[in-house]
Amino acid sequence: MQLLTRPKIALAMQALVVTAFAAAPALAQDTSPGIADATVKIGISGPLTGPVAALGAIADGIRTRIDPINSAGGITMADGKTRKIELLVEDDGLDPQRTLTNARKLVEKEEVLALVATAGTPNNQAIGRYTTQRGVPNLFMYSGVHELAGPEWEMGFVPSFTTEAAAFAKYLLDNKPQAKVALLFLNTETGQTFQSALEGAISGSNVSIVAAQPVTSADPTVETQLSTLKASGADTLVVITGPKQGAEAVRFATDSGWKPTTLVSNIAASIASLKPAGLENAKGVITSQFLKQVNAAAPGEDEGVKRYLADHAAAQSKFSTDDALGQSGYAIGDALVKVLESMKAPTREAMMEAARNLDHVQLDLLLPGIALTTKSGEDVYPIESLQLFQFDGAAYQPLGEAISFEGQTPKH
Repeated sequence: MQLLTRPKIALAMQALVVTAFAAAPALAQDTSPGIADATVKIGISGPLTGPVAALGAIADGIRTRIDPINSAGGITMADGKTRKIELLVEDDGLDPQRTLTNARKLVEKEEVLALVATAGTPNNQAIGRYTTQRGVPNLFMYSGVHELAGPEWEMGFVPSFTTEAAAFAKYLLDNKPQAKVALLFLNTETGQTFQSALEGAISGSNVSIVAAQPVTSADPTVETQLSTLKASGADTLVVITGPKQGAEAVRFATDSGWKPTTLVSNIAASIASLKPAGLENAKGVITSQFLKQVNAAAPGEDEGVKRYLADHAAAQSKFSTDDALGQSGYAIGDALVKVLESMKAPTREAMMEAARNLDHVQLDLLLPGIALTTKSGEDVYPIESLQLFQFDGAAYQPLGEAISFEGQTPKH
């Protein structure tokens, strides 16, 4: 037997320590921050207060989907472990700098696995570099600016605003080919992207944009802009704003005697959003949608809708059942569950891999014929189909068939 002298023992111990430290990073990579044996932590930053607090319904919608699942014991992930989903929600008032502060807190202090449903285009732009540097998924963003879906660690949820603009343009080209359009748009990349896409979609036709007025989320009223648009002689009004300003535009169009054909982006066109305008004033409004129309008084036989209504009641949700923002949050929560269940490993990389390869995934509230479909390296847009609806004073009625841009989301 070989005896070790004290110097040799010391050298051997140093070698063991070095080996242990060298192995530590490899071990740490087996599980990403935010995943424990019994829980998975997800961070959300959104406007719970301020002029666009209505968007806070998105976070509440996610909770509405997750709470009943947690009450039933949680989700079983691909590694065989059952975990409850812990949601950590921070208010940013739709201020991009606060969104970045929240993201840092959620990632570095709370150590969440991922950020989900970050609302607002400037807000997602504000955290994009940070989440990329940290290798943290920013999944199912509530923004339809198509460029945001390209980076490695980011993915949107709602259809691109370019898709909605193309759907609106198709309606006008088919039904009002001489339309003179007045556009009320958010003076952010959201509205600018929509405007550019609409201009491109009607290029070469007899549909024309005769006036356009920008707004900001902080504007107390948009009556001045609307008066300018009315004076342009437009016979069609297209609105791409938040819910409060969308309702104001609908009411103005009627009260002022203008009464143009009115198309309102789905971000502002839910029945709950239109109520401040007076539902009688909203009759005839056209919008696009990818979610089922929910009537709590008459849910019908749709199992997805019935499950949503049951979850809404169980979670004691703050938003009304017909609030499209809350419904969007619920659908995002549903999509989050599907991704977590299909992850091949408890890591951030595996989460993104699962999100990038969604194969016609059905969600309870998606309209028939619409499913989540992505393909790594080729298609980063989960939802690329829209159905046009027209409000009849009480409910939205479908106009024609769903319009699909699957694998062909317009870039401008």
